[in-house]
Order: sequence, then C-alpha cells, then structure tokens
Amino acid sequence: MAMVKTPDGRPAEAPRSRCEFKVFGGLGCRKDGAEVDLGPVRQRIILAKLLAAGGDAVSLESIVDGLWDERPPASAANQIHRHVGHIRRIFDPDLDVRETGRYLLPAGTGYRLTLATEESDLAMHRELVRRARAALAGGDVVAGVREYLTALELGRSPAFTDLPISARSSPDFVAVERERLAVALAASEAGIAHGMAGAVVTPLLSVAAAAPLDEALQACLVRAYVATGHRAEGVRVFERARDRLAEELGVDPGPELREAYRDLLAGGGVQSDAPRPAQLPAPVAGFVRRDDVAAALDDATAATGGITVLGGMGGIGKTALAVHWAHQIADRFPDGQLFLNLRGLDPDGRVMSPQDALASLLASLGEPAVSSPQETVDAQAARYRSRLSGRRVLVLLDNARDSDQVRPLLPASPGCLVIVTSRDRMTSLVTREGARYLQVDRLTEAESRQLLVNRLGARRANTDPDALDRVIALCAGLPLALAIVAARVALNPALSLSDVSAPSALDVLSSVDSSDDVRSVFSWSYHALDPRTARAFRALAAHPGPLISRESAASVAGVGRIRPPLTELVTANLLDESQPGRYALHDLLRAYGGELLDEAHERPACERRLISHYLHSARAAYARHHRQPVGSVDEPPPDVTPESFDSVPQAAAWYARERTALWATIDLALAHDLPREAATMVLAASAPGSTAIPAGRTRTVLAILDLVSEPLVEAELLRTVGEVDAPQADGYLRRALAIFEGAGELAGQADVLRNLATLSSARGDHDAANAYGERSVGLARQTGRQELLAVSLLTLADARLGSDRFEDGARVANEGLAIAVAEHLDHLKISYAQLVAESSFRLGRLQEAVRVAEWGLAEGVSETNAPRCAVAAVLARAAFELGDRFRAERGCQRFESLIAGNGFHELVEVSGIEQAEGYRDMVAYVRARLSLLLGGS
Repeated sequence: MAMVKTPDGRPAEAPRSRCEFKVFGGLGCRKDGAEVDLGPVRQRIILAKLLAAGGDAVSLESIVDGLWDERPPASAANQIHRHVGHIRRIFDPDLDVRETGRYLLPAGTGYRLTLATEESDLAMHRELVRRARAALAGGDVVAGVREYLTALELGRSPAFTDLPISARSSPDFVAVERERLAVALAASEAGIAHGMAGAVVTPLLSVAAAAPLDEALQACLVRAYVATGHRAEGVRVFERARDRLAEELGVDPGPELREAYRDLLAGGGVQSDAPRPAQLPAPVAGFVRRDDVAAALDDATAATGGITVLGGMGGIGKTALAVHWAHQIADRFPDGQLFLNLRGLDPDGRVMSPQDALASLLASLGEPAVSSPQETVDAQAARYRSRLSGRRVLVLLDNARDSDQVRPLLPASPGCLVIVTSRDRMTSLVTREGARYLQVDRLTEAESRQLLVNRLGARRANTDPDALDRVIALCAGLPLALAIVAARVALNPALSLSDVSAPSALDVLSSVDSSDDVRSVFSWSYHALDPRTARAFRALAAHPGPLISRESAASVAGVGRIRPPLTELVTANLLDESQPGRYALHDLLRAYGGELLDEAHERPACERRLISHYLHSARAAYARHHRQPVGSVDEPPPDVTPESFDSVPQAAAWYARERTALWATIDLALAHDLPREAATMVLAASAPGSTAIPAGRTRTVLAILDLVSEPLVEAELLRTVGEVDAPQADGYLRRALAIFEGAGELAGQADVLRNLATLSSARGDHDAANAYGERSVGLARQTGRQELLAVSLLTLADARLGSDRFEDGARVANEGLAIAVAEHLDHLKISYAQLVAESSFRLGRLQEAVRVAEWGLAEGVSETNAPRCAVAAVLARAAFELGDRFRAERGCQRFESLIAGNGFHELVEVSGIEQAEGYRDMVAYVRARLSLLLGGS
C-alpha cells in the first residue's frame, strides 16, 4: 500500500497545532487562535531571520552578527542553540530537548524554517507577487492586478517594526523592506495603468508615508491621486516630498517626481467640460441588506436632493451601507459621484480640515484646489457650490467628525444628494440644515447569519450549526466583528467556526490591521472623548444592565452631573438612549470598556458604588410600598445617587425594570464579601406581596443565609426562601417563625403565618389556611400597623374564598379594601379588587362585581399582571350576565391584551394552572357568546 504524502512530498502526519506568523507591522504569532509569547529580544531576532529567509538556510554566523554588534561572547553558540530550542517548542510544546521537530531544522552550520505559505504573511506576500507576475506574463491582466493589489494591502506596514533599530539594519531585514517597497511600487503602477487607481491610494499612502524619501513611491502616489481626481492631495504629496528632500538630503526632487508633478499641473486647470467624477468605492463583499433602514433609505431617495446622515457606533457598517446605497441610486445623478474620507476619527489624528476637503472636491470637479494663496474657506466653498450649481451630483462624505466639518462641503443645488456617515449624531446638521438622520443599529440574528453565509459560502458556514450560533452571539450583531471572523476562517482552510467561537470576544475579533480590529475601531471613538466622559464610559462597563438608568449611571461613575457625559456618549454613538433616561451599552463596547476599567484599576470602586446604589434604591422602593425595610444601613456615600420614588407606581415600575440588574448586583455584593448588603438587597428586592426570588435564585439566597449572623435578618431570609421553595417551605417558615417568636417580633410572626396560610391553600388544606390567616390578622392588629393588617386580611380573604366561604371572604376583603383606600396602599388595590369582584360574582352581586372590577383596573398598581388578568375575566363574565355587551367586550379585550404578553404565565405562577385556566375559560365563554349574538343581530 502506497504511503500517503503531502503536496510537498513529505509523509502525512497527525494533525498539529496551527501557528500563524506575521512580520508586517511587527513580529507576532497566533497559535490555534491565541497570541503566543515569542520570548526575549534575541530569540525574536532569530525567529525573524528565519522567517525573512523564507525557508532558506540561515547560517550561524549570520545569526551571531544579528545578535551582537560587537565581539560575541564565548557562549554565543550555546545561547543560540537554547533560543532555537525554545522556538521549536512554540510548534511542539512537548518536544524533547534532544529532538529537532518537524519545522525548525538544522541546515549546515545554521537552521531553516519550513512553514506552509498560509502560515506566514511574508510567505503569502511573496506568493501573491509570484502569482501576479505569472498572470500578467500570461496576459490575464485582471487576475494579475488583483493579486498585486492584495499583496499591496498585506504589506502596507513595514516588517519587524518591534525589533531594535540596530537589529533592523541587518542585511536580511533591509532586503525584506526593499522587497516590500518594490512590490508596493509595482502593484500601484499596475493598478493605475489598468484603471484601478481607487484601490491603490489607501494602501500606497501607508507605504509611502513610511518611506518619505523614496521618490518613485511618492511619484506613484501623485499619479494615483491624479487618476482618482484628487489633484489637491497630489499637490500636497509633491510639496511634502520636496520639503523633506531639501531638509534631509539637501537636494531637489528627481526627474520622476518632477514629471509626475508636471502631469498633475497640466491637467489641473479649470476646464469648461470637466470630467464626470465616478469616485464611489467598490461595494463591500458579502453585504447584507438591512430591512430596518432599507425602507427609510428608499424614502430618502424619493427626493433627489437633501442630506442623509447615517450614524452609529464604530464597526456597525455605516460605510458599507452608504456605499451600497450610493451604487444603487448612482444612475439618478448623471453628473457624477464624489467620495471623500474625512478621517473624522482616524487613529493618526489627521482629521481632514474643511480647507483640504474643499481643495480635494474642487480638484475632482476640474477646479483649481486653491485659486490664490489668500483664498479663504468661504471663498473655496462658494466656488464649490458654483461648480455644482444646476448639476445632479451624489456626494458621499465618509467618517465625518462633526457638523462643522461637513457644513462647508454641502452643495446648494437641489439636484444634489449628500450622504454623510459619522459616529457623531450630527445634531446641528439635523437642526440647522434639515438633514435626515438614520441610526444604523446592529444586525439581526438572521442578517448576521446571512453575512457569514455570503462571505464563507453556505456549505462552510453551515457545517457546524452550533458553532455558527456561537459566533453570531459572540459578534453581537456588529458587522465588523462578523467580517473579521469570516476573514480568519476564509484565509485558513483548516480553521473552522468552532475554532473562533471562544468566549473572549475581543481577542477573537482582533486583527493585524488596526483599521479592521474591533478594539482599535472602538479606541478611536474613546480617545476623542472628554476625560470626564471617558471615565464615565469605563465605569458604565461595570453596570450589569441590560438598561442603565441615569441615576445608576451617576452612581457607578461617582459623579453628580452625569447628563453631560451621557449626552456626549450618545452623540458619539458609544451609548444608546433606548428609552428616555434609560441607556444601553453594546455587548462588545461593554467588553472593551471593561478592559479599560481594569487597566485603570477602577473596577472595585465602581462596583462598590453600584452595590450602594442598588441597596439604597431597593430599600426606598420597598418603603414606598408602606413596609418598613428590615434592619438598618449606613447613609450612602456622597458620590452615590440612589433613586427616589414619589409614588407606588414609580416604585413598582422600578422593580419591573431593575430586577435583572438588582440580582446581578446581589452577586457582586457576595463577590466583594458583603453578605449583609446582599441580604438587605434580597429582602428589598421586590414589592411586598410579590414573589421576591426569581426562578433559579434560591441557591443564591441560601448561600447568603449561611453568611449572615443577625437573627432577624436570618428569619426574614428564611421566610423569603419559604415563599418559593415548595419542597422545603414548611421547614424554612417554621424556623423563621421560631426566631420571630423568640425575639417577640409580632410583625415578623404575622408575615410568616401569612406565608403558611398561602402555602396551605396551594396544597388544598383550606382549614389550615384559614387558621393561619386568622392568627396572622390577630397579630397584625396588635402591631397597630395598618399596612401589615391590610396584607394579612388579603391572605385571610383569599383563604375564605378558597374554602367557598364567599360571604365571609367578601366581608374580610371589604375591610382590607377600605384600609388600602384610606392608607393609599395602591399596590394592594388591584388584589383586593380581584377578591371583592370574584366574591361578589359568586354571590350573584353582579353590579357590585362589575363596579369593583372596573375600579380595580383603573386604580390598581402591581408588579405582576396576574391580578389584572383575573379582574378583567370577572368583569367580562359579570357584565355579560348583566347583558352589558359593551363592558363585557371591554373585559375580554383587556384580558386578551394582558395574556398576549406574559400575563397568563404570571397568572399561573400566582393562582395555579387550574384557576388560571378557569379565568381563561370565562373569557372564552363570553367571547363565544358575544360572537353568536353579533352574528344574529
């Protein structure tokens, strides 16, 4: 049987870990997707020499010369051998010290490195150049230029930039840099010669910036700007190169650079028949139509002119969307399309000034960039508007910093359309110029899936559906993140989606190129913030969300005036005001902010302020429900702003909104070893009478219970667990009752007896329920606390109705209802309305049932919709029995509206499935009878 071999003739071997080395922009290595520490400087220099050699042998003498400037030590060879051993173990961590491994091999007196082409960006760069030359030699111009441009993009940054300057002067590293510059020149010339200058400018600009004295590159860049219609930029390139040559070398530009400048000037005068600009970049690969903004963009297109601003956070896909849309409507603008990157948040800080922007636009329209040295911005803008007068041109201004940067670039012609993309909300442009603002939000799950399918192909994207789902969740709807994942998988055939679905999102979504790196893209917005706002952004990452109130933002940030920082963050699209006064932070921005928070060592302080905020806010909400919070706590520190509540509805709404964040903060308190604060928050975590512990949280409370040492707090926690843990509820409640009895705490006893009554009713033991209810009411009367008495009467009334003692139930319920009204206990009104209306209906007092049901629906406040559902059902049935079709219909509609959300589930939780189905059957009966009557009328 023949031995299976690899394409290069070696025997096939077991799968190995995958290493990916990069040299452009600095030496680095990722192994199976994770960054690798390449060791000390000398070890990195050896590895760099091996990578630069591209598989050829590197002699020991060459390595010695690269490591020691002067006379090498006697141990030089031993040191090199030791470093080589460490490099080998990058590939094979378990390699024996006596083994050479498969990749770093002896070669004469030195070594050579054997890597697959795709495992080194330098090797890929060289392979792309080889393909480009072969394609051009064979007459396939399109393929040749495409391969050249890919190589140009890959080699935008110099190689080995993180090595010491003395090491980079080594001949092998100098040769790599010369090779990179020669490739950039050849690729750019090929692109310009074959009508693809637009794809050349950006990567060539990066290469030329690193080689300011290379006249051939500077001349090529001038020609690229001329070919794309940006003559003013070409002038500036020539002037910078001329000044640099004079300062550093004392010479004038050579013939090639002078010739490029002469060509620029020869074509740069005002022409009566100016060329029609067509500057739109190519559409983004794998673009996915966004249904959320497509209709709005179509509406904006209906009017030929105007200004449309596409705003959103970095990486959200504004430019891709703008370019795609511009291509779709380009035929409506017969006089051309202008495109300009305003560099509003570029990492190098070179924001394009209005003067430079106007110069570029004027040159593209055949006008002199500057008519005279004294020309002002206003005069430039006037010439620009005059040039566009009566014409229909589409102007795409990408990456704008703010309204002031854009305003001078606006045409006056009604036939022109301006599209602006920005991370700023352009409030001034919307207010003064009437711009239409469209927010670009995250992709939906379906759109994210489609983007990956478009980029990877359906077969590869859908090979592992679970991994696909994990990647979609990891990227959180951010197109840039999805594109990075797709690119990594597409460039590495051995890599699968499951390999890049690790939990550390920002590490997975990193890239060699800072313009395509999620952290870098976020950082451009972050570094543009006011220092106080930047601190607030970091602090918000400590908030567990999902929505952040203005007060909790002030507390976690530790500032009194939080509105200005929040406004700046919203304007910069680093924060979304999803509801008035309520803010949301994108998942990946939260992760980025969290890294900054940890780097600044601010997380512990932020989390402690957050704990204090929710502790005092929860107690305030609990107290607003006319119940005394358990225990006492210190006053909040001055940099914490707890929420306050003017009414029960406000407090109930806070509970509904903040439940998730409150319980996450309880976890934080435990992590900070603050069990008393955690216990206090648990006991104030819900309105009195509502379920205090969410599903799955019993273990958290039991863990707190083991840490507290105050008897009354322990008893309250036991009572709270007893409300939800049915299997062991008796034990918890009786332990709590014993503690309260021992302390002589009447209110606590009344509460526990009320809980035992409810538990007995749920088990069908109505006699026990009534007995516990009566004892609870008796103790509550002794305390003299009307709110406590009202709660106990509510439980007793429910027990009376559960045992079919409707007359007694009605009497008890009416007493409690009178207290609730007199004491303004709004949170109890709807529950009493349910009991009074239902007992009245059972007793045949239909008018009373309808009256109380309507009153309860209008007046009652509750954290849960369960009592509203029950009251609506009773209203529908009682009104129908009275022949009042109008009120019966209203009761049905209210019930159906409530259960359309989460109402029926809440009704089951409170009343049990049998009783909940009974209410639904009541409404179904009324609905059917109303339909019959309507059909017969």
